[in-house]
Amino acid sequence: MSPERGHRGLVTVERVAVWGLAALAVLGLAALVVGPGADLRTAAPSVDVDGQFDAEAGTVTLTHAGGDRLTATSTHALELVVTDADRNRSTTLTWAGAGQLPVEPGDTLVVDDPRVDSNGDGNYLDGHVSVGFYLDAGDTVAVRWTGRPLGAPAERTTTLDTVTLGNGTG
Repeated sequence: MSPERGHRGLVTVERVAVWGLAALAVLGLAALVVGPGADLRTAAPSVDVDGQFDAEAGTVTLTHAGGDRLTATSTHALELVVTDADRNRSTTLTWAGAGQLPVEPGDTLVVDDPRVDSNGDGNYLDGHVSVGFYLDAGDTVAVRWTGRPLGAPAERTTTLDTVTLGNGTG
């Protein structure tokens, strides 16, 4: 074996070592930026929801108060699971489906109960969506997202936020 050939092999080992160290450095930086335990491939969107309950009108106004914009690219449905605390009964309503996206910060939805005709038109269902029971303090509204995050292997469903109705307005 000639000395040149042995030297060429040594250079290749050095290159592999340098590339390996560079890859480890990039992975280390990514871990610092993203944080421990983050799973980018299956992360659901992050959304804050603000709820304003008006007991007199029998409505709760839900507002996308911040976080991710929900688009048709990864979102299949945005639903509300409204639970009557007195009867431990729930109903599922649609906030946004296929043709109603995107939902972004500042967007609102009014959930109405059949108790009050707030605009006097003879129809007691005046909100965007309505429940079949009276809304009272202690009832909850869970905002449930169904979709497929970019790169995720399958569709998933997760609760983004939950609002508990308080006494009066607020």
